[in-house]
Amino acid sequence: MIQFRANSRVIIAASCSAAVALSVFTAGSTAARSFSEVKVRGAEFIAEENIRIACEIETEVDYTPADLEVMQDCLMNSGQFDSVRVAAEGSTLVVTVDEINDRPGRIDVGLAYNSRDGALGTLYFERYNLFPGTFGAIELSYGEETRSLQTHLYHRDAFNGFDIGLDTLLSETDFGDQGFKNQRLIVEPYLAYPISDRGRLEFGIGYRKDKMSNIAVGASPLLFAEEGEVSAPFIRLGARYSSNPVSDQDDSSTGFSLAFDQYFWGLGTDFNTAETRVKADARFALADDIDLLIGVHGGVVSGGNGASTRASDRFFIGGSDFRGFAARGIGPKDGDYFVGANQYIVSSIEVQKSLGDVLGKSTRIGAFIDVGSAWGLDNDLGGSIDDNRHVRSSAGLSLTFDVAEIPVSVYVAKPIDMEAGDEEQNFGISFSSSF
Repeated sequence: MIQFRANSRVIIAASCSAAVALSVFTAGSTAARSFSEVKVRGAEFIAEENIRIACEIETEVDYTPADLEVMQDCLMNSGQFDSVRVAAEGSTLVVTVDEINDRPGRIDVGLAYNSRDGALGTLYFERYNLFPGTFGAIELSYGEETRSLQTHLYHRDAFNGFDIGLDTLLSETDFGDQGFKNQRLIVEPYLAYPISDRGRLEFGIGYRKDKMSNIAVGASPLLFAEEGEVSAPFIRLGARYSSNPVSDQDDSSTGFSLAFDQYFWGLGTDFNTAETRVKADARFALADDIDLLIGVHGGVVSGGNGASTRASDRFFIGGSDFRGFAARGIGPKDGDYFVGANQYIVSSIEVQKSLGDVLGKSTRIGAFIDVGSAWGLDNDLGGSIDDNRHVRSSAGLSLTFDVAEIPVSVYVAKPIDMEAGDEEQNFGISFSSSF
């Protein structure tokens, strides 16, 4: 599900706004009228709200035809549009714009690293008009134990206010600590209905091929029973919403965001499952240089019509999404291998303080507490696997800074509550570089 995160905003000279305000008082026409609604058409990369605010286009304000011409000039003078038309349609004032495509795309070659899974090379390409009016992106990742190729196509306002998209994924993981190899192919076309410029609803019908193989010697009998391939169509329902327009979001934006996905996998097979994923994040300013971050994410997967879930469908958590514990390091465990959980939830609260520029780079330090659990199995092998809900928690410090233009995130964490068999990871570091 592609998410647009454009960093640029409309920058319009203050004189344009002043001209609009001045014209309201100086225009001599007697045909002034107000409008109950303002609509913006054709905006693809620039938030509609920014367009209205930049040239003070408001409802319930009397405007003359001359005022509307000044609005057009104001928007054209911003340098962001090839053409602008401001006109009345009944009680609605319609602003129609044709944006200048000043962000044609980019190519990034990168290197990422974390202390659990090692180095990961990435190649990323995106273009906002790969096809007319269509965003396209390709992302290739390669590491010793994981490889993936993802593609995204997204066309806005394809018909009747709906956007259309097409996502594909080809991946292979063979983590030594997981006990099996997983190969996956997903092809998903979907419809999206925008909710202003802050979110959207999504509906997808796709196809997934999922294969578990190479079960490790000494692994749980549960994994051997789940070995094999499932190929079938699926349905996804999704929703995204942010308190800030998508074009205004960055890692330090105050506000909140919500995400929800409901999957129905394996339709028409004996391995059909329902999976629900939710995520909520919020950032609040406590002072000029201190922020409070609150987050929660969780999921539930269950078999339908008597079906059992497979390890490739269940949740393996830890690492950066539950600091203090190793990636894939908590939950139901049989022998030396974790077997995944049907349910999980992790919540986090963190206070971050800006240290300003350290050696010329923006730096933030934080203190956090993470609390969560992963639990539940359809088959606990007659009670031999403990799949009860055991709450874990951890506390630690985080530091985010740049080294030679490379963003680096470091944390140290210590579990407070943990279970026998959990795998600890007290230190985490990640960095990525594009060149």
